[in-house]
Amino acid sequence: MIIFEGASSLSKFRHKRLLQKLQNQVPKIENLSANFVHFARCDEELTKYEFSVLEEILKYGEASEIKKAGHLFLVVPRLGTISPWSSKATDIAQNCGLFKVKRIERGIAYYIQSISEFTEVI
Repeated sequence: MIIFEGASSLSKFRHKRLLQKLQNQVPKIENLSANFVHFARCDEELTKYEFSVLEEILKYGEASEIKKAGHLFLVVPRLGTISPWSSKATDIAQNCGLFKVKRIERGIAYYIQSISEFTEVI
């Protein structure tokens, strides 16, 4: 499994809106950041060239500094499902000659900062 970190998954507007919703429910939340995370499953190890092609395919959106502060909540499609995004991304990789790549999936890594530690029940 190869893991690539991607760009921010939230526009400034969506970031502000989500932060406000979270703070309404849990006032101790100070900030959050969210970025795409890509997972590539390959049959064999990729050559340096194949790796660089895959890396370029998965570079999209505005580049941003990823702030990995706080508690990580990784959101991915339900196990056993293949998202439409995954089908399209995998097709693109195969059309670029990356036949060792069997599946690409995308998740979102949310980093949530809070004043105090999270507990099971907030």
